[in-house]
Amino acid sequence: MSQKGFATLEIILMVMVIGILATMAVPQFEKMTAAANTSKVQSDLAAINTAIAVYEMEKGTTPTYAQLTANDANYFENGAPQPPTGKIYVNGTVTDIGSTGYAVTDGKATFDGKTADKFTTKSS
Repeated sequence: MSQKGFATLEIILMVMVIGILATMAVPQFEKMTAAANTSKVQSDLAAINTAIAVYEMEKGTTPTYAQLTANDANYFENGAPQPPTGKIYVNGTVTDIGSTGYAVTDGKATFDGKTADKFTTKSS
């Protein structure tokens, strides 16, 4: 007897295997996305801190974030940094990204009110 196609049991087993693999892959993907977002925020904060230092050397005062990103200002090579969306590591814990964005607080670059040392994949 010649058999064509798959039996119902074979299809059910394939779907189960794919489901098991997906349940293992999705959390890893979320962690990797959060790690990438964390790296972007750390890099952006470093760029903003550099721009703050240049502004302070040129003008003698601490700028606001609006002053660094003004149209006539030239403190960022590729335009003002845009925050990522999704999840991020804050003190080693994956959390949703807030909505505040980048700012200058007490002469340092901040993201959602936190400095760069708060954005790490390791618990502090």
